[in-house]
Order: sequence, then C-alpha cells, then structure tokens
Amino acid sequence: MPGRWLRNRRISIRSLLALTSGGLVLVATVTVLWISLQASSTNTIELLSDRMVLILDGIENEVRDKLDSAGSLVDGISREIQTPYFRAATPDEILDALTVVLATTPDVSVLLYWDRNLVRRGIRRGKDGTLKRLTQGAEADPRTRSQLSSVQPGAAHIWGEPAVENGTTYLNVVTRIASTDADVAFVGAAVSLDQFSRFVAAVGKLYDATAFILYGEGRLMAHPQFVGNIAAGSSYGVIPTSEANDPVIVNLDKGVPVAFMQSARARGVEVERVDIDDTRYIVLSRWVRGYGNEPLAIGAYYRQAQLSDSMQRLMTSAIAGFVVVVLAVLAALILGGFVSRPIRRLAESASEVARLDIDTATRPRGSAIAELDQQARAFNLMLDGLKVFETYVPRQLVQRLIALGGEASVASETREITVMFTDIASFTMISDRMGAEETAAFLNRHFGMLADCIRGENGSIDKYIGDAVMAFWGAPDRQDDHAARAVKAARCIAEVITADNRRRAGKGLKPVRMRIGLHSGPAVVGNIGAPGRVNYTIVGDTVNVAQRIEALGHKLDAGADVTVLMSARTAQEAGIGADGEAVGEHALAGVAHPVPVVRLRTHETPTTPQVPAAPTAAPLSEP
Repeated sequence: MPGRWLRNRRISIRSLLALTSGGLVLVATVTVLWISLQASSTNTIELLSDRMVLILDGIENEVRDKLDSAGSLVDGISREIQTPYFRAATPDEILDALTVVLATTPDVSVLLYWDRNLVRRGIRRGKDGTLKRLTQGAEADPRTRSQLSSVQPGAAHIWGEPAVENGTTYLNVVTRIASTDADVAFVGAAVSLDQFSRFVAAVGKLYDATAFILYGEGRLMAHPQFVGNIAAGSSYGVIPTSEANDPVIVNLDKGVPVAFMQSARARGVEVERVDIDDTRYIVLSRWVRGYGNEPLAIGAYYRQAQLSDSMQRLMTSAIAGFVVVVLAVLAALILGGFVSRPIRRLAESASEVARLDIDTATRPRGSAIAELDQQARAFNLMLDGLKVFETYVPRQLVQRLIALGGEASVASETREITVMFTDIASFTMISDRMGAEETAAFLNRHFGMLADCIRGENGSIDKYIGDAVMAFWGAPDRQDDHAARAVKAARCIAEVITADNRRRAGKGLKPVRMRIGLHSGPAVVGNIGAPGRVNYTIVGDTVNVAQRIEALGHKLDAGADVTVLMSARTAQEAGIGADGEAVGEHALAGVAHPVPVVRLRTHETPTTPQVPAAPTAAPLSEP
C-alpha cells in the first residue's frame, strides 16, 4: 500500500525545482556570495584605487607631455641654430623663427635665447594667447650668469628652479649651443604653471577627488585653489605646503601609510591616510623625476567615506542576492541573461579598444548591479583617458607594431630604410605677415596633405619640426621596396601641392614652394628615449644625409613648386630611370665623402616663376 501510494504520487515541477535546483542554488549561492563578497570588497577597493591611479597617470602624462615638449623644443632649436642659415641670421630673424615655433607649440609659454654677450631676447605667450617679444634685457646678472655657466656645451638640456616673471610662474629649461660660430650661446623655454593648476582642478572635479602637484618635499606647485587666483589676474609662486589653504596639504607630512590598495603600490604609488578632525582622507602620490634638482610629486586625495559608500552598495547587492535565491531557477535564468548582456557588451567594447577603434568604441551602459555598474564606469573612465592619450600617439604606427608582435617588434636594431625630410621654402619670412592662428591653421592643412601621401605608401611620420616633416620607410614593417615607396610618396606630395597652388592662385594667394630630400641606407630603429618617455624612432648617418639633401633644394631649385632631391643610392633602389636627373656630387655638412644627388622630374606644371624670387607681401594666410 505505501509503495502503491509512492508510485501514484506526483511532484510538481515547482516543487521539484524548489527541492533540487532551489536547494542547490541556495547552497551554491550562499557559498558563492560569501566568497564573492570577499572578492568584491577587494575589487571595489582596487577599482577605487584604479580610479585614483588613473588620475595620477593623467596628470603625470600631462606634466611629462608639456615639459618634454619644452625640452625637445630647445634641443631641436639648438640644433637648428647651428645650421648655416641661423649662423648668418639677424636677431630679428631668429625671433621671427621662434615666433613660428611657439605658435605651433601651445604647451610652451616662452622661447628665448642669450647671445655671446649674455643679452636675452625671446618670445612669450600672453594670457590672451597673443605672442609678444620679451623686453630686451641688458647683460645677464651675476646669478643668471652663474646658472648659465653651469650648462656644458653640447650637453643635455637642464631644468631650473621655478621663476616668476610678468606675473606668471614658469618652469624653465635651457641648453647651451655647442658651436662657437653662432652668435646664439644659449636657448631656453618656459612652461607656465597656470595650466597645471587648471588641469588638476578639472581632473579632480571629473573624478570627485582633489588633485595637486608638489615641487620637492614641501612646496606646492599646482592646486585647484590657485585657479581662482589665476582667474582674478593675480600671480602665485611655488608656495610652502604649510601656507596652503587646504588642511590636507598642510598635514601631508603627518600622513600614515595604509595597508590596502596593493595594486596602487605595485605601480609605484604611495598610499597614506591623513586625519583632519573627524574626517579621514586617503592620499595617493607618485614621484616624477628628471625635471630639475627637485622631483615632482603627482598626488590626489579623497574622503575615506567614499570607500564606505562603495562597501554599502556591496552589502545591498548581497542582500538582493539572497532574495533572488527564493526565486530559484527562474530568477537565476532571468538574472543570468540580465548579467550576461552588459558583460557581453563590455567584451565587445573591449575588443574595439583592442583594435584601437577608440573613437567608435561602444560605451557600456550602466547596470543595476553595483559591480557591473562600477565596471562599466571604470571602463568608460579608461576610454576617456585613452581618447586623450590617443591624441599624442601615432595610431597607425601603434597598430603596425601590435600586428608585428608588440614589444618584440620595437627592439632596437639596424635596418635598411629610406628617410624623407620636407621643408617649406622661405616659410619663416612668409609667415611674418600671418597671425598665430593663421599660421597654425596653414601648417595643419599642409601637414594633413603630406601625411595622406606618406601614409598612403605605408610610411611612418617620425616628427613635425616647425614647418618640416621627417618620415621613413622600411620600419617597423620590413619593406623591400622602401625606396620606391618613398619616391611615390614624394611624387604624391608634388602633385597635391601643385594642385593646391592652382587653387590658391585662383584666390589670388601666394603659392607654396617645397623642398624634399630622400636618402636610403642603414639606421638604428626601435624604442629610443628616457624611461617614461620613449619614442619609436630612427637615428644614424642616413637621417643626417637625408636632411642635408633636403637643404640642398635651395641651391638646386629648377623652378618647380616642389623640388625633390635624393641620393643616387635611393634613385637606384627606387628604379626611377629617366625620371631622375643627375645634378652632380655634393659635399654635405657632417658627411665624410661627397654624395651624388639626383633630382626627380615630377611632371608637374609649376605655378611659380622659374627663377626663385624673394617672398613678397602677397597673402599666404588662407590655408
């Protein structure tokens, strides 16, 4: 009888799921929730840590970009000063050249030089963005003379102490000209600290934290409180932290190390707590060296209560998880779909970022689940940071390096390559009649046309130098036809410049004339630079010869809009045949033997006179 009852007894699927899946889900969920709560609490701390480290990374990148830009600028100018053109240039011509360079370098506030008598001349950027000449000073005072004498000829540039001039505080860098032929003895640049205070204020507001920069152990260099002073037109210097209008900054020396945020510590970040009355703050900082005798401290702090808020959200999620257990399998299936969709979207977005499609990457939407919502927000913050970073990184070159195998592809080695240098003829004199914005707009359009031709032949743009472009072929990809590609790119440039000159002529504008130099040979390619500021670039005699050949253009100008010169080696490797015209062997500065040079026939009808004429007042301002 009992057996028959058991055989006739039926159980509903609801009960079955409640007894089986529900029971299993209950046990599994309780176990998993307990483990997940531990892991999630750690993840929450680390996510908050990552957010703060992201602030430090952003500030450090901004500081390095601006200061390295100034350092690279003085190095580049010091090299140009030693060329034959600048050795014969007057002070006004040198200042005109510095004006053009400063107009295209918004990160730098002042460019200046001292002559052999230590008389200072230069250009500064006013608060309204206009470029003005510095008041010509007398001979340097003993203090300045002593500082300048400490700079060795031909040595790397050095950074000086912050200095205040015309109501603005600057970080300055100077280098000494190695040559004794030029009248210029020292070249310097300065970066305004105002822009750093504005940047840390904006970053702190964006990430709900207070960011700052210290100069050395106990001096405050940039802080949101300075922004109000700047807006009111008053100046500030690098002040002691004890004088700051911020109790956390004043008590930084009383900070106590904390044990959590291990991921931040692993990335060189110091984590301390500072107690102000009944409020506890977490302070993260990182030292940045290489910009003077004193290191810079990039820092940010937030209330520890923000961490408690995140933990409270975790507890709410845990309670919600226990409620979901009651819904058993159905709720698990619904929740599974609810959870998987944002994760899938995040994975798709991550794949787009992996392909460097940062501009078009889908931004993950928020989620009702705290962890997923924080994950989406952290991803979006990362995406915002990558978009800023992408502005200063050559995307095409990075994509090619990734395709070639990442780090293995950037190891320094000797390659056979072809190097191109371009330059606008008489640009310095022509640009005298152009404003800063007009000059920048003209150069941006000009560089855009050149970049299309260079990238169209899979070339890599190494750098922009004033109105010049340096590019190369044969690296990082191995290109057996690197010389032919470079010549094709030169033809393309000649065509687009000639076509653009016809457009300009129709508007009554002065045509643009260019010189291009090409040379092929061995060069060292790979990651070159100081730690924290490395470029994939090329160095060697091949680069120098290409630049010297480009400079020959003003002597071997046949009247075309674009004069393309190349070494005989490049002409032979490119197989230009009858399209090349041998123009003899030429002794190049810094090259041991004469170099046979070939001029490329571009088959373009010139829009300029056959005999080069000095630039006139004809307008060039329309890009």
